[in-house]
Amino acid sequence: MSRDRFVELMRDAVIQLPQDLKAVLRIVEDPEVDDGSRVLVAGALLHVISEGTSIPGVRGALQHAGSVLVIRLALEKAREASPEALARHAEESPELFGPMDEQLDAARAFIGDGMKVLEALVQKLPKLNHQGHSAEQCVHDTESSNWLYDTVHVSLVETLEIDEEDVAREIKGVDRIRKSLQARAAR
Repeated sequence: MSRDRFVELMRDAVIQLPQDLKAVLRIVEDPEVDDGSRVLVAGALLHVISEGTSIPGVRGALQHAGSVLVIRLALEKAREASPEALARHAEESPELFGPMDEQLDAARAFIGDGMKVLEALVQKLPKLNHQGHSAEQCVHDTESSNWLYDTVHVSLVETLEIDEEDVAREIKGVDRIRKSLQARAAR
């Protein structure tokens, strides 16, 4: 049953990814969120726009599922560090935060120990650099912050056009996600 629930939740989350990125940008720009969380979340955005592969050997909708999980894991950590500020963002973006806990629970149940691979990747997000812009610069430097905003919006048009039919068809291959992450975790 956990597989079916994971498929259902990831299908919806992948389709929602472009809108989620806009909500995540607002968190990066919010001075009420602690700096460490803002840098972490900026790193998650850099990971997505750099087309980083969270799950080795997968592409398309399954690669986007990895991006979804990385973003949610980063937001989970940010929520722990800045609960009040993230509660406000949850009210403003219920489509992102509403299902987040259930999505992560389903991922943990379905992927098991393979989630450690994604959690390790999230730990590295604050040090991420893309096209000469670090996650920290994207929070503290106006030029880099503007670059991140513009680059996310360009990515939404150029590389993150998500076709619902493609997602519905490809997301059925989620067993590849579990297999790949569990194999990597076993190393």
